Amino acid sequence: MANKETSMAHHALAWRGLKLQLTANRQAAEVSACLSGRPWRWLTRGRQVAEVQRSAPRTANAPLPDVAPTSPVERQALVDSVTWYHSIDLGEGLVTPGQFDHRPLLPQYRLPEQLDGQRVLDVATFDGYWAFEFERRGAAEVVALDLDRPAELDLPHSVRQKLQPEQLDVCFGRGFDVARLLLNSRVRRVPLSVYSLDSKVLGMFDLVHVGDLLSHLANPILALQRVAAMCRDQALVSEVYFPELEHPWPGCRVVYLGGQHDATWWRLGLDALRQMTLDAGFRRVELLGRFKYGQRGMPQNMNHAVLRAWK
Repeated sequence: MANKETSMAHHALAWRGLKLQLTANRQAAEVSACLSGRPWRWLTRGRQVAEVQRSAPRTANAPLPDVAPTSPVERQALVDSVTWYHSIDLGEGLVTPGQFDHRPLLPQYRLPEQLDGQRVLDVATFDGYWAFEFERRGAAEVVALDLDRPAELDLPHSVRQKLQPEQLDVCFGRGFDVARLLLNSRVRRVPLSVYSLDSKVLGMFDLVHVGDLLSHLANPILALQRVAAMCRDQALVSEVYFPELEHPWPGCRVVYLGGQHDATWWRLGLDALRQMTLDAGFRRVELLGRFKYGQRGMPQNMNHAVLRAWK
């Protein structure tokens, strides 16, 4: 029998302001192996680890002040209490150290320059980069949608079975809350699944944004249908796509991955992404741009597409 030292696999991971010490036996090593790969944001639709012991800094879960601090030291301390996915300019020279920096790529997304008087919904907001950008562009109201706990994520049955109750009950959203406080923002975060969107609850929106979400969902067309039902004018859909899968309709191509690794359920061809958006209830879809991007400090080799869909 292997001794304890050789039969255990250990991983340290920073996640949403928590420092996680992951310990897995070799039988579960396949579950935690993916943690050394893509950034944690790519796992937000599935937490594939065996056993979690929290050893977070005290500031990570500390209550936020009611008023944003003015001291540079206190502001920096709040930023340091979070592990960031988004790079967000908080003013006064303070920028969150996100795993992805969308700021140089912002023109590629072709956002409306002015959103004065409009209601905007940002689906899967995470740290809120896009929600705060819509507010900066003059939106009258921005609602930022995301989940509150891992238990609400799209997890394959085999992965969910390996998770402990405490793993499924970790709170999300501190990055958003810190950024909102330091930006003195009025953006409202609503804890809700995209599958549960209901215009009777949230009302209709002039613009709905869905970024880097669909390939991490078991039911991306259902999600797009829910988005279409909330949209009175247009939606912006951005997603990773795979050029080798491009093929004109009929015959749009996707590859089913099942959510087992990096919480990715699908590889999408661009033609399939466009057709799925049309089939969800939009009358016209326009390709705004294609470009490559990647994690900060890593090769910029992921193909990304931005679609505008009209109701």
